[in-house]
Amino acid sequence: MTRPIKPLSANRLWPAVVLALGLGAPAALLAQPTAASAPAAAASAPGKTVRPEFATPIQAAQTLLGEGKARESLAKLTEAEAVPNRTAWETWLLERTRAVAAQRAGDAPLVLRSLEAALATGQAEPAEELQLVEALVGSAARDKDHARVLRWSARYEALKGTNDAVRVMRIQSQVDSGDDAGAKAALMARVQAADGAGRATPESHLRLLLSLQFKTKDPESTRTLERLASQYPRPEYWSDLVSQASRAPGLGDRQLLEFYRLLRATGNLTAGDLRFEMAQLAQRAGQPGEALAVLEDGYAAGQLGTGAQAGEHNKLREQMRRAAAADKADRASAEAAARRAADGTALVDLGWSVVSSADTAGAAAAAEAGLAMMEQGVAKGGLKRANEQKLHLGMAQLAAGRKDTAKQTLAALAGQIGSDPLAAPVRLWNLFAQAPAMLPPRQ
Repeated sequence: MTRPIKPLSANRLWPAVVLALGLGAPAALLAQPTAASAPAAAASAPGKTVRPEFATPIQAAQTLLGEGKARESLAKLTEAEAVPNRTAWETWLLERTRAVAAQRAGDAPLVLRSLEAALATGQAEPAEELQLVEALVGSAARDKDHARVLRWSARYEALKGTNDAVRVMRIQSQVDSGDDAGAKAALMARVQAADGAGRATPESHLRLLLSLQFKTKDPESTRTLERLASQYPRPEYWSDLVSQASRAPGLGDRQLLEFYRLLRATGNLTAGDLRFEMAQLAQRAGQPGEALAVLEDGYAAGQLGTGAQAGEHNKLREQMRRAAAADKADRASAEAAARRAADGTALVDLGWSVVSSADTAGAAAAAEAGLAMMEQGVAKGGLKRANEQKLHLGMAQLAAGRKDTAKQTLAALAGQIGSDPLAAPVRLWNLFAQAPAMLPPRQ
């Protein structure tokens, strides 16, 4: 029995480490207090007045800010801070101005302290409170102050804030502070909401969720990996997905061969041992042409015909060359016999042999020629291995570029295959057919 397909690298299935979400914190939404909020000897709103001894230094600090002199503005604010018995409104103006000056001076800790002090006064209007809490979360996230991010993002939720970046920063802080369960629950909620709305979850979020699921040995990791492979089809996701599926107990050679074919279709049949194992499986399945095509790819890549197994590689290659040549020489009579047969089994199998044995250069033409025979065989009926042959029909349609037809064929097969041993490879081939075009690897 051929061993289960292994990942292409030992690190392919992500270890339990944090993967960056890939979304930066929003810019701190701090604006210099406007003229409407600037201090004056008296203001029309009750309680929003400042005394002259406070007005002079705070206005001077704001003037310095307007001139781009943040450090000087901070120094001037110490005079305003020294005014005794400040009102809540005066403290609001002081800390609000200091937060802006600290941001421009690059003093992140002071930004955080000033924003908290300003909010503590209770003087912010609802809209501005939401804005400042958002700014505080963003500043805390950039400063990796996870406790503050968690505390103030909760406040943001209570205020009904709508900026999704705040929620993303909360999740990242949950991860960074060791709250894996909280982060995983939040990410799962986002995935379910996206699924319900018919939109894709960002790839970075799925990657982070997957790393947390691997860390906690969560069986839902398979579903997350399927989402990655179907929404962001990259070779490494498909390699890991096939690797997981091929470890299921009780798989025979024919089922494993379908997994190897999927590795080949997704650009993952790139290691010499995988090529050789697939060629052996194809040989045992009676597909010498396919076995030879896989071997020749391996030789062309310099992966076969060398090393300790070179003799075995060369022996199988010569055997498959002879067998494939004999099949090709007998093809016309085999096709004639298949057309005379009472059922379509032989015609479908012959067509699949034509499709699967094509080399890269002649793949398109072979797919069309083989597919025509397969479709005629299916129409004839009486298939003896109907599930396998319909799977091959869908694969041939993909090879011929008829993606829409292949999607229908494979979706119908996946919906009715039940507990057939081919159920697992059919499920993945159907997932592959429904996915968009392959993306390049991330590495």
